Amino acid sequence: MIKRNHRALAIFLVIALTFACAPLSAPSVPPTVELLPLDTAIAMTAGAAASQTAVLQSPTFTPTIVLTATRLPTETPSPTPTFIFVLSTPTVPSATPAPGSSGLEYDCRIISQSPVNGSGFGPAAEFDAFWQVMNMGTATWDGNSADYRYDSGDKIHKTGIYDVNGSIPPGGIVDIVVRMKAPKDAGTYTTKWKIKIGKTEFCTMPLTIIVN
Repeated sequence: MIKRNHRALAIFLVIALTFACAPLSAPSVPPTVELLPLDTAIAMTAGAAASQTAVLQSPTFTPTIVLTATRLPTETPSPTPTFIFVLSTPTVPSATPAPGSSGLEYDCRIISQSPVNGSGFGPAAEFDAFWQVMNMGTATWDGNSADYRYDSGDKIHKTGIYDVNGSIPPGGIVDIVVRMKAPKDAGTYTTKWKIKIGKTEFCTMPLTIIVN
């Protein structure tokens, strides 16, 4: 126990002598701090904080809006009125005959006939002769004065004259019907009929039959 105390005392003395022999160092002088006015210090602190905040913040995208100007008409065009002038053309009577006309005052065309020429009949057979006729002239066939009648040939008719059925204008069509009777004797017979208006006779309608 006593040996340990002597050893510790010896170590303490060595340490004390070591510090006693070491040179004394000059005391360090604290750095000089330049004091700034309070307002300047606050401003510099705020500026530094703003700069640091700007660096830390992410950039913000600001959209750019481009406005395209639309040109509007200053005046609304008004519709221009349209005037249509209808000029009447005087109708001048023409002496030119209607289409299909023969140019004669009274003329006709036979469109159809029944029975056809050469048809056979028995002795004393009764039948109707039929002609369909068109007015090819320039004048109207007046129903009050127009008729059709036997003209020539064999007399195989029952009645020799008939009135035209109504007035027939140029281009009009009328049916001519005659009641007939074949002769008793065999042979060939031909009869002819015409239309008559006043003193004018025209439109010959022939019929030939054979009696067996």
